[in-house]
Amino acid sequence: MSKSKSSSSFLGELFSVGLYKRNQGRHVRQISAIAIAAVFLVAAWTMQIQLLSGASELMKNLIPGAVSVLGVWLAYRIVNYPPAADFMIAVQAEMEKVSWPTWSQLWRATIVVLFVMIFLAVSLFAFDVLWQAVFSYVGFLKLG
Repeated sequence: MSKSKSSSSFLGELFSVGLYKRNQGRHVRQISAIAIAAVFLVAAWTMQIQLLSGASELMKNLIPGAVSVLGVWLAYRIVNYPPAADFMIAVQAEMEKVSWPTWSQLWRATIVVLFVMIFLAVSLFAFDVLWQAVFSYVGFLKLG
C-alpha cells in the first residue's frame, strides 16, 4: 500500500507547478536545473542534427522540440521534488561551512603538489632504469 502511495505522490509532484522551499538552497538548485536542462537541450540538438537528418521538416523540429520542453520541465520538477530539493538544500548548507583557501595558500599548495609529482616521476623513472639494468645484467631481460 505504501508503494502505491509513494508512486502516486511522485506522479503528483511531477505534474504540480509549485515550488518546494522556495528560498532554500537556491544556488545549488538553480545550477542543477540549468545543468539538467542543458543535457536535454544538447540531446535534442544532437538528435535533430544526427538522428533525424533524413526525416521530414516537421519531425525534425517536432521531436527535438518535444524533448527540449520535456527536459526543461523535468529539470524544473526534479529540483522541486522534495527528496531531491532537501538534498540540494543540505548540500548548499554544507558548502557554506567550507573554509576556502586564500589565493596565496592555493598557490603554495599547488607548487607543493607539482614538486611532489615531479619528484615521484623522476624516482619512478630512476627505479625503472635501475631494475632494467639489473635484469639485463642477470640475463632475465634481453634488450634487442
